Amino acid sequence: MSTLNEYVPILALCMMRPLGMMLMLPLFKGGAMGSGLIRNSLILMFALPVIPMMQAHPADFSSKPLVELIWVYGEELLIGLIVGFCAAIPFWAIDMAGFVIDTMRGASMSTVLNPLMGLQSSIFGMLFTQVLGVLFLVTGGFNALLTALYQSYSSLPPESALSFNNELLIFIGQQWQMMSDMCLGFALPAMVVMILVDVGLGLVNRSVEQLNVFFLSMPIKSILVVFLLLVSMHFALSHYLTQINQFEGKTSTLFQLIKG
Repeated sequence: MSTLNEYVPILALCMMRPLGMMLMLPLFKGGAMGSGLIRNSLILMFALPVIPMMQAHPADFSSKPLVELIWVYGEELLIGLIVGFCAAIPFWAIDMAGFVIDTMRGASMSTVLNPLMGLQSSIFGMLFTQVLGVLFLVTGGFNALLTALYQSYSSLPPESALSFNNELLIFIGQQWQMMSDMCLGFALPAMVVMILVDVGLGLVNRSVEQLNVFFLSMPIKSILVVFLLLVSMHFALSHYLTQINQFEGKTSTLFQLIKG
């Protein structure tokens, strides 16, 4: 029983960072994985390699007061949320791009539950996030995510002093700006095509007023947008793949900023 009391706090501490990472990253939300039990099993698997390092840590977590343990667990969860935040930026950006495209083509009313995002999303938003999720897994993004997670224990060991300064706010602001740039970079060609379709149909309506162009605009926009996406999908997703490949470097920079 004493051995169990010794290992349970250490195991719980090791699970905090993977838990925070999965709570933030859309790819590992409970709805996307079918069950929260699967996600919790993955959290346990990610935590097992960290247990020997925690055992070698000079602090005895099993003998700490409850309030101090809660504070340490909260810091570990926060670090995991930061790692997940950096990894979730491309998913949020491409979901925004899908919603913008569906809004301009008049299909934003037909929202569906996106299991990856855990909220209502547009049809194209759900499609794009699922495509990016597959690319994230097959192009090495998942390996980079695990590398950043385990490197965080070297950069920020348990009970490290965290510093939230102006440089950190600037970094977060740059990530939000990058998310907007990625969204517009993906959706802008489709937006231009749909604006040109609206202009053309407006000229047609001025010439033939009896023709109701409202019922023609959405099918024409949808056909042109799908064709454009099929042609340019490789180029449109290249920026997202670049950001996924740079994920490990961004997290290293972030760890240096929050290190006290």
